[in-house]
Amino acid sequence: MGHRVILGNVLLFIGLGLTTLIFWPLPLLHGRKPYTLLAFALMLPLQFPQALAVSGYRNPNNPIFRCGLLIPRVLTGMAMGFANINQLPTLFDLFGCSLMSEAPHQEMVSADDIRRQGGGVGIWLGIWSFCFTGSLSIGFCIGACIISGLDPSWGFYVVVVLLAFFLLVNVIAPETRRAPYRRSIAHFFDDSEPDKLKRRVARGEVKLHIENEGPKWWFQEVWAGVVLTKRMVCQPGFFVLMVYIAWIYAQVTLVILLLGALLSREYTWQPQYVGLAALSLAIGAFFALPLAKASVFSRSRFTPQRTDSMTMRAPRLTWSSHLMRRCMFTLLLPFAGLAYTLSAPGPSISWVSPTVFCGLVGFLSNLAIAECVGLIMEVFDTCDLQPGVNQKHRLESMTETTRRRRTNYSSFPRVCAGFFAAQSLGFFFAAASTGVSGAVTRALGAQQAVAVVAATLLVITVLFMCAMFRYKQVQVIPSGVFDRATRKGSIAWGAGAEDPEWRPVIIGNPSGKMRRVNLLELGALTRWTEIRRLNKLWRK
Repeated sequence: MGHRVILGNVLLFIGLGLTTLIFWPLPLLHGRKPYTLLAFALMLPLQFPQALAVSGYRNPNNPIFRCGLLIPRVLTGMAMGFANINQLPTLFDLFGCSLMSEAPHQEMVSADDIRRQGGGVGIWLGIWSFCFTGSLSIGFCIGACIISGLDPSWGFYVVVVLLAFFLLVNVIAPETRRAPYRRSIAHFFDDSEPDKLKRRVARGEVKLHIENEGPKWWFQEVWAGVVLTKRMVCQPGFFVLMVYIAWIYAQVTLVILLLGALLSREYTWQPQYVGLAALSLAIGAFFALPLAKASVFSRSRFTPQRTDSMTMRAPRLTWSSHLMRRCMFTLLLPFAGLAYTLSAPGPSISWVSPTVFCGLVGFLSNLAIAECVGLIMEVFDTCDLQPGVNQKHRLESMTETTRRRRTNYSSFPRVCAGFFAAQSLGFFFAAASTGVSGAVTRALGAQQAVAVVAATLLVITVLFMCAMFRYKQVQVIPSGVFDRATRKGSIAWGAGAEDPEWRPVIIGNPSGKMRRVNLLELGALTRWTEIRRLNKLWRK
């Protein structure tokens, strides 16, 4: 079949990306457990035709065997997507989607902040990032060890055993989102009776997040997810962040494939040893797990702050600051790819060098992915700004569309829409890198192929750092709030407003009305834009 057999993994990534991008809102209607069980139940029988197709020599020109391998492969990817759309949101259900831990970044701790109910960011984010990046290396190693002494069809039979085990685990595990008993209550004013407040009980949350009515059919919730994803992608700062996440995933995929090609062709290693060498990427990602919980290098251990503004205007830049850590591993990641390129010319250099740098790529990739997911959570988490959640807000503080509904959102629609857009783009990039890796290696060589990917990542990293630079000051709190030494909760808090019932939205313990923001935080759907909109300081 020539080099067309690689199309199986290409179609797998494409199917995975399509399901992730389009159908992520469906578990909000029917629950997470049914889709997880459905995904495993569909993937299990799809392994048998693939195993039969590779069990022996097949005529490469026979379309029956080719379709018997490729069609179940793309269907496996689509079924796997239904399991993928429940993994990180399940962690959100358990741990929340906020950075409001004991020492939150850029904010002081507020005891009544609803975002602290989940406990904040912890080691769970690092474990998920490890599974997202390191799983490719682990699967590559297991597959290489299997084909070294057994028929390739045994790889699919091992997958059947694993799927049966995880299917049993998911049957026993409880549901984190019981959709049959979960409803969202929407309060609204009908045009025919503007003076009468009506209540509507609806399923789902994404359509309610962008409109005043819940979905009647499942495809309405799916379409609302597509609309929300489009709005997220159209923000310039988030677009750069999305491409950055996707390209990191593509580089991880390409480094594993090219390391396997290098050791098998140039060093003539056996498959089992090639797989063990590729496992270095997962080992490097594993060592990055403790750093996902930022308590070790927190600035609060060095100089505690009293107000929110002190977290933004530190007297000096310390090595443990968030900015320094972010710049350190984001800049080192493309240079680690370049170092891998220079250390992989062939047998003239020991195999240790490319293997070690492959592990370094895994270490930095895990840190970068965890940091980017944390950024999405930090910037787009608006669960405490929605009507009905924080009763300190008045209806007059809401926009015209929002003031007619009161809904307690719990699925973090903006965070999920942004994350799944970035993850699906990463799957598409991984499909492209898998499809062109062989052709690029034969045309340019493994070194040049990785060099091109690393150089592209360096350019995207520079754009990412520019998008993270806080270059603009915006007003977050209305004028007159702090006049005459008044503070939050005083009688004069709303003085000067046109409507005496209106109250400004003040989060944390700020000491000023201005805040420095970057391109990512200037987006139309960010947390700070939402606060400015509630405080009547934002105009389209």
